[in-house]
Amino acid sequence: MIAADRTPRSIPPAAWALAFAGAAMVALLFHHPVVAHGTGYADTLAALVRLGDRAARVHGALFVACGFLLYGVIALAQTLGPRRPAIVFGVACHALGCAAVGGAMLGDGFITSRLARVAIEQGWPHDATAAVFALLAIAIQVLTKAGLIGMGVGMCCLSWASPRAADGKCTLLAALALPAGLGTALAAASGLHMHPHSLMLLTGVQALWYAGAALTLWRVSR
Repeated sequence: MIAADRTPRSIPPAAWALAFAGAAMVALLFHHPVVAHGTGYADTLAALVRLGDRAARVHGALFVACGFLLYGVIALAQTLGPRRPAIVFGVACHALGCAAVGGAMLGDGFITSRLARVAIEQGWPHDATAAVFALLAIAIQVLTKAGLIGMGVGMCCLSWASPRAADGKCTLLAALALPAGLGTALAAASGLHMHPHSLMLLTGVQALWYAGAALTLWRVSR
C-alpha cells in the first residue's frame, strides 16, 4: 500500500489560500488607517485625502484576500459535496457576504477619500457634505454587517452539512463554526459598531475557521 503524501506539496492550493488569506485579513486590518475623532470639518476632510493612498492599498489588498477566501470556500464545498442543498446554500451565503464586504471595502478605501478631495476642491457647504458622508458611513456599516452575517451563515452551513463519509474529518470545523460562524453573525447583527478594532476581533475569530477549513480540505482531499 502506498503511504499517504503528508508533505507540503500534498496540501491543495485552496487550503493555502484559506489559511493565508484568513490571516492576511487580520494583519491588513491592523494597518487600517483611522481618522482621529474630535477634529474639525476641514481637518477631517484633509485627513481623509491624506490617508487616501494608504486606505486604497489596504482595502485593495483586503478585497483580493476576500477573493482568495471565496475561492477556498468553493473548493471546500466541491470536496464536501457540491450537490448537497445545505452546502450550495452555504456557498451562496458566503459569496453574498464577500460581495457585501467588498462593497464596503470599495466605499471605505476608494470612494471616501476621493469624495473628500472633490468636496475640498469644489468648496461643498458643510451641511451638504456632512449629510453625504453620513449616508456613506451608514452604507459602509450596513454592508460590512451584512457581509459578516452572510459569511457566518455560510460557515455554519458548510460545517454542519458535511457528508457522513467526511464527518470524522469535519469535527473541528463543526466546532469552530459556533464562535466563527454563528458568533460573528450574531455580533454583526447586534448593535456592535464596525470599526478596525472590532473587525480585527471578528475576522480573527473567522480566521480560525478558515484555518480549520484548510485543514479539513487537506484531510478530506487526501
